[in-house]
Amino acid sequence: DLPVENCARLLFLSKLFLALRSLMICRLKKSVGLSTFLTETDQKIRELPKSYRDLFDLSKQIDLEMYVNASDNIRAVGKAFDAWNEGFPSSVALIGEKGSGKSTLSNLLKEEVFKDQKIINVEIKQSTWKIEQILSLFGSAFEIKDVNRPEHIVNALNALEERIVVNLEGLQKLYLRNINGFDALDALWLIISETKEKVFWITTCSRYAWEFLNKVEGVETHFTHVFFTDALSDGHIQSVIMNRHNKSVYRLNFEADESIRKSRNYKKRLNDPKAIQEYLKEIYFDRLGDITEGNTSVATILWLRSIKKVEGRTLIIAPFQPVNIETLEILKTETLFTLAAIVLHDTLKVAELCRVLNLTLAQSRVLLTRLKSRGVLIEEESGYYLNQLVYRQVLRLLKRRNIIH
Repeated sequence: DLPVENCARLLFLSKLFLALRSLMICRLKKSVGLSTFLTETDQKIRELPKSYRDLFDLSKQIDLEMYVNASDNIRAVGKAFDAWNEGFPSSVALIGEKGSGKSTLSNLLKEEVFKDQKIINVEIKQSTWKIEQILSLFGSAFEIKDVNRPEHIVNALNALEERIVVNLEGLQKLYLRNINGFDALDALWLIISETKEKVFWITTCSRYAWEFLNKVEGVETHFTHVFFTDALSDGHIQSVIMNRHNKSVYRLNFEADESIRKSRNYKKRLNDPKAIQEYLKEIYFDRLGDITEGNTSVATILWLRSIKKVEGRTLIIAPFQPVNIETLEILKTETLFTLAAIVLHDTLKVAELCRVLNLTLAQSRVLLTRLKSRGVLIEEESGYYLNQLVYRQVLRLLKRRNIIH
């Protein structure tokens, strides 16, 4: 026979286990599997009116009226540019998560700050970590022949008759997390430091690559000004959505889930439909802000996915359903580190993942193709990259495991 206190302890633990099990089952029932989430999202967005989809196409240039300039970055970059024009060597880095609006800000700066200045745009589309790769890229961009050393780029830029702006997009693709993977970055630091008086350098970099490079390279020491594009509040995220929606002809009708309908705040507004809609709208955007954590691209995708149906000129907005990526069994260490490598580099090819994780070609190919088949990764000519539909969920998973910070 067990002592009374042991029996009480066992009874308590059994009840706790049953409660946790019930909670887990309840959450799984309310969540959506990844394959269902991806299929439904693609289908729902395709079924929306094209005129409405186009308003939320983040690949298209927008005007200043629709841009949410949360941190006043345009004015801040303008001040840095004015200082450079007055003879103070200045360089700017724009930092943010993938899809947080770095390219949008760069395009607006061309119109609002650099409109009377000669601009050379350099977009890094794939991993460019070898010194010969960056020299070839810059040689083409600046129309310099026979480039063999970084000093050739420095001499050519300093010999220009006019001062120029160089807009370099994709700093996170200029390295490989390997002992020999920083040659291209080292060349860039030399070029930037030796040409600051003749060139106003403005670069973009993903947040997690920036934080990693700060630890190993002290990347921020190479720039006089650093601005962030993903520091958006819930209110800013709401403005991102509503600025676009308000350009449409549609009204909104927010639906309540079961838990909201049971709440006192909902019930006391039942006699006022307008108050109900304002209340549901507030709840919706609070949740959207929590889920997206300041990422405009993720917010846009989730907003379009939330449109349950179109009734005439009214869009019916459904409550959120969380997506469950735990069922993918992607919790193995090598898979998590593969995802982290993709986050840090934006895009990776099979051979590059081999170098980063010290894998064989076969192991690297299996990991990448498996994640592609499950919809987590997308493959293009530049390499494999993270599906934006699951970007936030993957980041949360990696942060919970203390793999990225």
